[in-house]
Amino acid sequence: MRYPGKRFEEYVVVYDISDDKERAKVDKVLKKYGFRVQKSVFECKLTTALKRQLIEQLRELKIQTGFIKIYLLTDIVDAKTMGNPPPSIDDKDAFII
Repeated sequence: MRYPGKRFEEYVVVYDISDDKERAKVDKVLKKYGFRVQKSVFECKLTTALKRQLIEQLRELKIQTGFIKIYLLTDIVDAKTMGNPPPSIDDKDAFII
């Protein structure tokens, strides 16, 4: 599924949550919007509407044992990848829902 005319921006979502149940809920939400690059780091391509939806779903979890941060990647033209990263969300049939 493509989104013609929609503007996507790259985000990194990081979290540090000590409770296993809370962490599992965060993982479940984030897997709908992007892909894991480390245990507590996800990369997401989001439209403005998808970003709002993601933030609302994360807020509804009412995390008590840690935090979640969402960073906009503003200078990805200069981003470098080294080593053997996992396939990008663009490298396979994956969709942001």
